[in-house]
Amino acid sequence: MKERSDRTAELLRGWLKALASVGSAVNRGISKNDLLNMVAKTACELMGYDFCSVTVPDAASAVLLIEGSHGLSDDYIRNVNATHPIRLQGTSLPSPSSQAFTLGIPIQIENTGSNPSFGPWATAAHDQGFTSMIAIPLNAPSGTLGTLNCFTRLTHHFESDEISLLTVLADQVALAMNTARVRAEQARIIAELKSLNENLEDQYDLQRKVGEVHHRLTSLALRGGDTADVGAALAELLDRSVVVQSGHGTAVCGSTVDTSDLLEALAEKTTYQNQRFSGHGYADTPLSDVQLPQRDGSSTPAVRAPVVVREEVVAWIWTTGSVADLTPLDQRAIEHAATVMALELLSARSAADTAWHRAGEILAELLNNQGPLSSSLLAQAESLGHDLSQPHAMIVAQHNWKRTNEFQNRLADTVARLLGESRPQPLVGMYQDHVVALWPLGREALESARHIAEEIRRTLTDGEPSVDSPLSVLTGPVGDPAIYPEAFSIARGAVELARLRGLSGQTLLVNDLGMAGLFLQVPDTVRLHSYCEEILGPLRRHDSSRGTELVRTLSVLVLNNLDAQMTADQLSADTGTVLEQRRLIEEILGCELTNVAAMTHISTALQLDEVFTATRA
Repeated sequence: MKERSDRTAELLRGWLKALASVGSAVNRGISKNDLLNMVAKTACELMGYDFCSVTVPDAASAVLLIEGSHGLSDDYIRNVNATHPIRLQGTSLPSPSSQAFTLGIPIQIENTGSNPSFGPWATAAHDQGFTSMIAIPLNAPSGTLGTLNCFTRLTHHFESDEISLLTVLADQVALAMNTARVRAEQARIIAELKSLNENLEDQYDLQRKVGEVHHRLTSLALRGGDTADVGAALAELLDRSVVVQSGHGTAVCGSTVDTSDLLEALAEKTTYQNQRFSGHGYADTPLSDVQLPQRDGSSTPAVRAPVVVREEVVAWIWTTGSVADLTPLDQRAIEHAATVMALELLSARSAADTAWHRAGEILAELLNNQGPLSSSLLAQAESLGHDLSQPHAMIVAQHNWKRTNEFQNRLADTVARLLGESRPQPLVGMYQDHVVALWPLGREALESARHIAEEIRRTLTDGEPSVDSPLSVLTGPVGDPAIYPEAFSIARGAVELARLRGLSGQTLLVNDLGMAGLFLQVPDTVRLHSYCEEILGPLRRHDSSRGTELVRTLSVLVLNNLDAQMTADQLSADTGTVLEQRRLIEEILGCELTNVAAMTHISTALQLDEVFTATRA
């Protein structure tokens, strides 16, 4: 009796020691697979079984998978897990393991070879060498976690005491698995919280640094720094070359990195003439990668950021490398620099708007003046940086309100780019539907301002050249402010005269119009009117009384060197009609058109008539 009690006590101590080992392993943080392998080995050693496995449901709870085992071969485990999985649903004859899992009670089979429920695994069981098996559910408060499966080579009936011991082991395993899962979940949450905390600290540090960058750039702007100064500060922060492109041109911002490659690539990509800023809408992506072409046909990577004012891209910030190369702080620095530059350019635009309106008022008073200029007007012009006492070129350009879009900003950019650092300032504004620019010449000849007039004219085309592209006329130099009204009248007449002649899309000096240009500059036109009327008056009176157009026919004939066929084609008439009209013209004028002296007078009169028509318009 005592010997039996000793064996029971020894068995109990073994079980307690085994259960304690399982709990200790969980406390050490053993992995799930190692824990289940340990449980399978413990069951075999305690109960003397030949093989043991632990199954758990997959993520979809569709099948049970062997995730822990002792004594079983890899072929058997592969057969169960992959070839003939233990299905929890959709089978007419549940397996012992699926029954134990679903019902939560032990299920045993004394002969796996003859039991139909073990049919799919009978061959694998024979190859493995076991005959009997029992499946014990791993029950936990949250539900069944899997099964503990034990196998014997010889036929074996699992008694109730044996099943009770296995159930105790299974409950301990379930508790250990549940504890391990809770610990793993806690560890995951702790890791996530730690990562979140570190991320928050990083974000706080980033925001602090971003705030410092924003403060530095904003302070620079408040101290009077321009976009180039902001770009230089950005280049220092990035330790990269930075280039700012705007309507004013390209600004190279100081940095310790050579900017020559970037500038060369940008020069290959675009010029001011073919890249307008006013038409570019805002893109959602603040930073973008761009491949800039090189002269040798290769390309170099660059980062481009837009400077946006009222949903309009007014400038670009360029730097080397790619967006991926930039740290989050670098990217924020570029974005803040773009914001500060936008405020600078917006402020500059507001100042330019004010200056534009004031310039228009000065021009209106100046060009309407009929006597000596008032000292207040000169003082007002001087306050804007204009010195009207110096010789100026007068540039008068047509302006089509329907074809241009926000030309004022583009014109201001053009003027700023052309002016550079020189002083005094030109006076540019609108007067009588013409853009008028008084450009200081200094000691330069009038011809030196032709390219300026051409740049202004091209700015007004809005990048859409056509047959009705605007003209600009250059006249001067004007050294006396009192004669600006006369100079404007001459230039405006020249613009209209060129338009009547079918000219467009070019810049002219008044003298480019030949004798007609000289006539425009004659101050006393009374005698010229009398001369014109003396020659062409008889034809005008005939046209008025008979409804003919002999003056027009004569003008086209002279233009075509008296070629009747060319004249007929231009007038959309037949040659006979033109010859008849020529005969009538010669009869009314009392001269032959082939007479050189007569033709000289007639040609001069026609040019004068053209000038008078232009000036009346």
